Amino acid sequence: MSVDDSHKQTIIIRINENQFPEVFDFNNRTIDPSPLTDAEYIKSKVGDISFGDILALPTAGLNPFVLKKNNMDTECAKINSLIASEFGKIKNDKKIAGVIGGTGISTDPFGETSFTELISAYDEQVNALDDHVDLFIIDRISSMPDMRAALLSCKKTDKAVLICIDADHFENTGNNRVSSLTGLITAQEMGADGYGVAFSKEQKDEDVAALINELTSYSKIPLMMDLSFFDSAPAEKLTCLGVDMFICSVKQQPPLRSSKKFFKPPAIDDFFVFTHYGSMFFLKADTTEISEPIRCQPDMEDIITEVCSTSCDVLRVEINSSDDAIDFARNSHMSTIPVMFVSENLIALKMALMLYQGIALIDSSTLIPKKDLEKICKKYGAVVY
Repeated sequence: MSVDDSHKQTIIIRINENQFPEVFDFNNRTIDPSPLTDAEYIKSKVGDISFGDILALPTAGLNPFVLKKNNMDTECAKINSLIASEFGKIKNDKKIAGVIGGTGISTDPFGETSFTELISAYDEQVNALDDHVDLFIIDRISSMPDMRAALLSCKKTDKAVLICIDADHFENTGNNRVSSLTGLITAQEMGADGYGVAFSKEQKDEDVAALINELTSYSKIPLMMDLSFFDSAPAEKLTCLGVDMFICSVKQQPPLRSSKKFFKPPAIDDFFVFTHYGSMFFLKADTTEISEPIRCQPDMEDIITEVCSTSCDVLRVEINSSDDAIDFARNSHMSTIPVMFVSENLIALKMALMLYQGIALIDSSTLIPKKDLEKICKKYGAVVY
C-alpha cells in the first residue's frame, strides 16, 4: 500500500500529548478525553496544519503496558478509539496515522513477559485504532522485540506501516536493543512500508548525513526523518539525501519539498544480510559454512557457545516442536552468528521464526510445501537457503 502517490516528499505532523494539558495530566496520572469532543478545542490546540499531509495522533503512550505502568485508570481500546475518532473530524483532506509507541517491557529471557503477550498488547491498541486511521506509525521504539511485535500487529490490517526509531549510527549489540541499521533490515524484510530515524538537535549535520547515507545504501523502502525535536528544520542539504518523508512539529517551518522522488533502490551486492537484536551478519553464498544441526533443550547456552566458537558461519538449529522453538528462543541471545532453522513441522517453524528477534534462515532441505514457506518467509522476513 502506497503512503504517498504524489511526486513530492510527504510531511507528517506530529501531534504531542503536551499540546493538550486538559486531556493528558501525567502528573496526576489521569486522562480526561471530554475536551476532545469539541472540534474547535482540538483546532485551537493543534494550530496550523495546512502544510502537512498526514496527522500523527498522540497515542504513542496509550498501549496497555504503559497505561498500567503509569497507573492510568483508562481502558486502552476505549481511549485510543475515542482520540482517533475525534481527531478524524479535523483532518479535512489529510490522512490520519495511529501512532504506536514502545512498551518499555523486557521480554523472555530478559523479563517475565512472553513475546506473544507483547503482540497481544499491541493487538489491543491496533484493533482500537484500525477503524479510524489510514496508516500506522511505530514510533521511537528502542528494542527489537517491541519493534517486531508492533509490526506483526499492524500488518494484520491492510494499512501502510511506517517505523521510526531513535538515530543510532553505531551497531548496538546490547540485549533487546535495535540499532538504526538492524531496525531497517528487519523492518523492510518483514513488510514495513517505510522506515526512518529521529534526530535530536544536538546531533551534528555530518553525523545526520552519514547515517542517512548508510541507510540509503541498504534501504529497499522509502526513508523518513523525524525532525520534530529540532528547533527548526535543518539545512536543505540534509533534506535531500534520499529521504521521502519528514515528521515535523506544528511549530516548525517544514523542510523544502522537491518535485522529484528521492527513493532509490539500494545497490545489489553478492551477499545476504541477516540480523539478531542489534547485530548484523553478512554472508556470501559460496563461502558460508553451516554447522551440524543442534538439538534444542531448556538449557543449551553451552552448546550454542561451543558451536559459535568454531569456524562455522551459521548456527543450524533443529526445530521439531513448539517446545523446541520456545527453548531455543530463551537461549538464542547466546548466538554470535546467524541462525538457520531446520524443521519438518510447519507450526513449530512458524513459532521459531516469530520468537527469533531478527532475520533467520530456513534449511532448504525441508519437505514443508513451498507455498507455506513463501508465506512465512514474507511474514517474518526469513530466507530459505
